[in-house]
Amino acid sequence: MDVMRELKLGLFAIMVSALSAVGCQSSLASNSVRYDNVRFMDVWNTYTHCLSTEETQSALLDSTKLHGVSQTQANRSLFENFLPSQFKNMVAQPSFRLAVDVHAMAASCSLHTGNLAVSVGEHDLAKNQFRQILDSHTQSDYSYYAAQARAQLSHLELTLQAALR
Repeated sequence: MDVMRELKLGLFAIMVSALSAVGCQSSLASNSVRYDNVRFMDVWNTYTHCLSTEETQSALLDSTKLHGVSQTQANRSLFENFLPSQFKNMVAQPSFRLAVDVHAMAASCSLHTGNLAVSVGEHDLAKNQFRQILDSHTQSDYSYYAAQARAQLSHLELTLQAALR
């Protein structure tokens, strides 16, 4: 009889432990989703503000914020750096939860900021924005933004050279 009671208590302890572990994990996911949604909305609002503003300094501030988020994602330390080598192939890299490409948003905002700066005669600011795109968006996924920045930079250089003559 005592053996049966010990067995029941052991099973009960295992079930309580398993339910506790699952319960703790599921509550973390809901908090994470909420945090990511807030972060996404902040990034999205900054991006839409950048594209809608006609003030260079406001666009520059938005561009700086977006490049900061972009760099943070690019420089995230890889999860696998903390694992022993025998476990690296068993664990998947955590995925980013943002639904948009923050690097593309940063490039688009910089392009808009550069174009605004050209239109009001702030040539140094424009050059810096176009060069920032060329320096930080070298992957083929961002070739559109790099080509636009390169074209605008060339046009700006030609315009400035013609003005000096």
